[in-house]
Amino acid sequence: MDGSSRVRVWGIVLALLLGMQGVSSGQSIAPAPLPSSVVPPAQAESTDKKPGDAEAAALAEMDLESLSKVRVAQPTLTDPIVEAVSKTPEKASEAPGIVDVITAQDIEEFGAKNLYEVLERATSVYMTGSYLYRRNRISMRGDLSTQIDNHVLILLNGRPIRNIISGGNNFPIYTAFPLQTIERIEVIRGPGSALYGSNAYVGVVNIVTKNPKKPTVHASELVGSYGWQSYSLAAGNGNETKGVFGGATYSRGKGWPFTATSEDPPGPAPATTDTVLYGEDNVGAFAMYRNKGFTANVFVANATETTMGSSPTWPAYWINGQNVFVDLGYYRELDDRQSVKIDFTYNYSLVVFPSAISTPGNEIPFIPVSNSFLLEGMYRAKLTPKLDVMIGGLADIHQGVTRMNGMDAGRAFNEVWYGVYMQSECRVTDWLKLVGGLQGNMPGEVCGGIVPRAGVITSLSPQWTVKFLYGQAFRSPYEVERSANVPGILVGNPNLSPELIQTFDLQVAYHTDDYRMAATFFQSDYFNMITRVGVAPQTYENIGSMKFQGVELENQWRFSKQWRWLGSVTYQNNVRNSDHNVTLTPNWMAKMGLAYNSPRGLNVGLFDTFFGKPTANPTAAVVNRVPQAYHLMSLNATLDLDRRFHWHTGRSMRLQFMIQNLLNERIDHPEFDRQLINSLPAEPGRTFYGGFAMEY
Repeated sequence: MDGSSRVRVWGIVLALLLGMQGVSSGQSIAPAPLPSSVVPPAQAESTDKKPGDAEAAALAEMDLESLSKVRVAQPTLTDPIVEAVSKTPEKASEAPGIVDVITAQDIEEFGAKNLYEVLERATSVYMTGSYLYRRNRISMRGDLSTQIDNHVLILLNGRPIRNIISGGNNFPIYTAFPLQTIERIEVIRGPGSALYGSNAYVGVVNIVTKNPKKPTVHASELVGSYGWQSYSLAAGNGNETKGVFGGATYSRGKGWPFTATSEDPPGPAPATTDTVLYGEDNVGAFAMYRNKGFTANVFVANATETTMGSSPTWPAYWINGQNVFVDLGYYRELDDRQSVKIDFTYNYSLVVFPSAISTPGNEIPFIPVSNSFLLEGMYRAKLTPKLDVMIGGLADIHQGVTRMNGMDAGRAFNEVWYGVYMQSECRVTDWLKLVGGLQGNMPGEVCGGIVPRAGVITSLSPQWTVKFLYGQAFRSPYEVERSANVPGILVGNPNLSPELIQTFDLQVAYHTDDYRMAATFFQSDYFNMITRVGVAPQTYENIGSMKFQGVELENQWRFSKQWRWLGSVTYQNNVRNSDHNVTLTPNWMAKMGLAYNSPRGLNVGLFDTFFGKPTANPTAAVVNRVPQAYHLMSLNATLDLDRRFHWHTGRSMRLQFMIQNLLNERIDHPEFDRQLINSLPAEPGRTFYGGFAMEY
């Protein structure tokens, strides 16, 4: 039995033991799950309220039956409600996961043009991209092995947005999701495959949208440097049983001047240095409808942006990505102890970009198209007054084709992935909770397996919490890796096995209503890593293992009604075959934000994201600037005219002024995918933006 098999077996045993402990003791708190429609919103409806008031108000508006199913008496600014960790609402301090929550208030106070910039502020997150996908990659806890975003699973209101040809062409989500529709973002660090399957590998990001209980309207525009323009709309209405909400955003920019030296092309010609405007054109829309137990969510996006090409060589091209997401869900309480939830989720993805064999004047587009039809059912029951058990199953039909200007570059495919999962939670005492769970997965033609999770959560006092968590996850090989066929360049491997990871987390946290501090130690071990090998053509193999270790410190403090602070510091180190920091991500990162809210309507938010100097690949040609440590600092200021001048219109009318890269830093990221050249520019210099927003 090899090392990864032993790890899997012992993990399963641990998860089952914790689950059996819950059954035998008969002690656990067992709330029925709530659909997203009754999760209390995290954003205050009026800027006159201090952060945290909205949570109490939302709970106060809930009926007694719904209120009794929320595990907690009252969420707070420092201990909010999260839903994605266990597929049920619970306080972050009691959830069996390490989770960071970004609220709509955070987005408003510190400003952002898109979701990519918002996620850059999350703990242990390093947003980056490649010569082909400029803004397509979440690197979490130092993980960065490929330009495809397939190690972090994106959820929308708890349902997966998953590209099933490559596993992660997510840049349309990061650049075109309408920010004004977001209530909060749950960033879960650590494996989530025991509940969500493939891609929930090093983390999960759950986008939770707003759910209005009264009429609401939002309209805004923002213009700025390099021809930037963005326009946003949102509107909705609802009550306790019914609701509708939607929003759309459109953004475009001529682009900042991207200057870089390329790789040496085949043949005698030297490497080329050139400049291109990194322009973009994005549109995205979201809509939600709910009626009692029925919910419907729709998201569509079309993102187009300039890219250096399918390899880091000139001339530049453009890339276009399209996403369609539809989820229909139904939740029903069978009685006061049992509930069921059924979801049908459809994902469509199309990406158009030049193939690796394109030449100037003869651009041959590579067009992978995929469809996923996911049917999932979940049953939850209170077996005893203190034992909660959840059981679920899924079938995911995958259809798609890869083609190159009408020619097959792989194959048309049609397959079905299956999965079954369970989780039990046991409250042994008032201060001790045990969690155990696992998922059995059968990903089509690929060899399946079982991944477990287990956790011990102790509440030493109302303020102190200690979590010890263990989890495994998998990332299944996708169609491009298994069946690609680009003559002389890339050939797929149909015999690939899933990548595996195991992670240990130990977190100690202290919190009050206005203050929180947490320290987390993590260790992750990777097995069966899927790696490109060979020269021409290349193929894929399951080769090698890696180890990641790190420490995360987080702090949040509201020290007056007007002032609040939040911050985090991460140190990580990774080792592969005795080589350290092979992912080329910074060992150190720090996120620090300070916000001021005046009763007279003035808001000022200053946020600094610091990344240490990344490790350079010693074999790469130094043709561009050597990446250095940098501070990506932003200043965002808004003035609410209605509050400032006491107009009492009942509408918020805000002027906005924002500066990004305030210190005018030169920002370069390592070329981490091919690693034949040392770096590429990642961000423009200092930029300025101004805008106006109205909402009620």
